[in-house]
This record gives sequence, C-alpha cells and structure tokens, in this order.
Amino acid sequence: MDNLINNTISPESKANVLQAIDKIKAELPFMVMLSEAELKGMMLIDDGRKPFVEKAFELATRNPFIDPGPGLIDAGKMDLDLYTALNGIEYELNQLIEMVMDTKRLAGAEAFETARFVYMKAKMAVKMQVPGSQAIADELGKLFKQTSSPAQPKP
Repeated sequence: MDNLINNTISPESKANVLQAIDKIKAELPFMVMLSEAELKGMMLIDDGRKPFVEKAFELATRNPFIDPGPGLIDAGKMDLDLYTALNGIEYELNQLIEMVMDTKRLAGAEAFETARFVYMKAKMAVKMQVPGSQAIADELGKLFKQTSSPAQPKP
C-alpha cells in the first residue's frame, strides 16, 4: 500500500481558506448564477469570438452609422473588459479546484484502501476463528456492500 499523501487541515487553516473564499466573493458582488434555460438562449463569447467583438466595437466607434445606440458600445466595452478579467480569474480558480479535487480523491482513495485492508484482515480473522471477529466482518461487510460503486471518472 502506497501512502502518497499524509496531511491534515487544521480547523484554523480550513477557516482561513473559507474566509479567503468569502473575501473573493465579496470582491465580486456582481457575480450571477445562470439557469440552464438562460444559458441555452445565449450566444456565448470565447477566445475565438473575442476578436470579432473587439473589431465590431472599434468599427462602431469610428463609424457612427453602425453605432447601435447611446451608451451601448461603452457598456459593451465594459462587459468585454469584465469578460477578459474574469477569464484570467477563472483559469486560476479552475487550476485550484482541480488540485483540491485531485487531492481529495487521493486522500479518499488511500483511506478507502486502508479500510478495505482492515476488512480483509477481519475476514481472515474469521477464517482463523478469532473470537469476536465475525461481528466485525459482518458489520464491515454490510457497510462495504452499501457503499461499493465503480470509480467515478475524472471530469
């Protein structure tokens, strides 16, 4: 059995991390959550479409006959600036989320592997007729069967 991770998070560290997350949320009070229906009806920008948006704003600024109306280009530029800033934040947060998820998976896998080893030892103790081992093996067996499921694929 390899033990690739052997760490803990103190209550103070956990509280500090959660406080930092709250601080991030407070720094971005305008954040929204969109429903599936709202997302379905949206034309979304991505890095491939960003040059189109930038060029459209530039051309509308220099050519009043294609300007969509008072303040719309300025509002659109603000939205584009926000998109660009959030894109960088999203990348860093995704990287952090991936690290948290992988570390959680590894810690869970190692804990589960150790628990399975305990269960195997309990079943061996039953075969060796160790007094009291049957109750332990039965209890672990019930819980093992309730929780057994195939490994979840990594998103």
